[in-house]
Amino acid sequence: MAAGGFVTQGKSIFCKPYSGSDGNTGLSMDNAVKTLTKALALATADKNDIVYLVAESNTAASTTDYQSTALDWNKDMVHLIGVNGGAMLGQRSRIGQTSSVKTIEDLFTVSADGCLIANVEVFQGVATSTATSPRAVVVTGTRNRFYNCQISGGGDTSMSDNTGCRSLALTGNASENIFQHCYIGLDTTLRVSAMACEIELVGTGGGTKPARNIFEDCVISSYTSYSSFVAIKSTYLDRFLLLKNCVIHAAQNATSSVSPTAAITNTTPNGCIYILGGGVFGYADVTAADDSATLVLTHGALAANIIDMGVAKATDVAA
Repeated sequence: MAAGGFVTQGKSIFCKPYSGSDGNTGLSMDNAVKTLTKALALATADKNDIVYLVAESNTAASTTDYQSTALDWNKDMVHLIGVNGGAMLGQRSRIGQTSSVKTIEDLFTVSADGCLIANVEVFQGVATSTATSPRAVVVTGTRNRFYNCQISGGGDTSMSDNTGCRSLALTGNASENIFQHCYIGLDTTLRVSAMACEIELVGTGGGTKPARNIFEDCVISSYTSYSSFVAIKSTYLDRFLLLKNCVIHAAQNATSSVSPTAAITNTTPNGCIYILGGGVFGYADVTAADDSATLVLTHGALAANIIDMGVAKATDVAA
C-alpha cells in the first residue's frame, strides 16, 4: 500500500486491535478504533469507504481483531485492507475467534457486494469448540475481490472433526467473486473423517446458484487422513468456476497423511469447472471418475494426441 492510500470519494477508517479504542473517531492513524465491528459501523455503504486493519506486531495476539460473535461485512462497497508486510501467508492484519467463545459457526461473512478485501488473514481455530458447522469465511455477496488473503478454518480438531467445517464457503447467489493470490486452507491441523472439503460452492436446485467465480494464482492447501476428503466441493454450480494457475495441495510425508482419491467433486452442475494452468499435488487424481463438466488444461497435462494439444479435455481417470 502506498503511503498516500487509495483515491476514494469516501472516508478512511483506521482500526488497531492492539492500541486502538472504540471511543476514538477512527479517522486517523493516531485516533484509531479497536474493533472491526466499530469500524464497519462508522462506514457508509456505496461510498468506497476504506477500513485499514493496521498490524502493530509480529505476534498474533497483538495484531488480531478477536471476535466474540460472528462478523458480517454487510455494507456494499466498503473495503477492508490490511496494513502489513504483504506476505501471502500469516498476514499480521488478522481476524480470529476469541478463545473463550466456543459457539461461533461462520466467523467472517461477506454478504455485501463490490468489496475489496486485501492483505488480511482470517483464522478460525479454538480448542473445545462446540460449533457444528464452523466456517472461517462465508461469501453470499457478489462482485467482491479478495486479494492476498489467508483464509483458514478448522484450526483445531474440535472444529475439523465436523462434517460442515470449511475454510471457505460460497453459498446461494455468491457470484462473480474473484480470489487472487490467496492461500486457502490449512496444513497444520489434520482434517479427519468428518470434514469433507476445504472450499465449498453450494446452491440449490432452483435459481439460487453460485456463478462465474474465479480463483487465480491461489494455493489451496490441506492436511488430511481421510481418503474421501476433497479440496473443492461444488453443488449446483452455474455457468463456470475458473481455477487459473492454482496449486491444489494435500500434504504428504507427514504423520497420518494420506493421498485422497480426488481433489474436486462437481455435483449437479449447470456449467463447468475450468482448470487452466496450475497443478494438483498429493491427490490421486483431479476427480474420482471421468467428468465432462470438469475440464483441465495445464502445462503438464497436454493430451497425448498432438491433434488435441492445447485443447481443454474432460477429466479422464485411469481405470
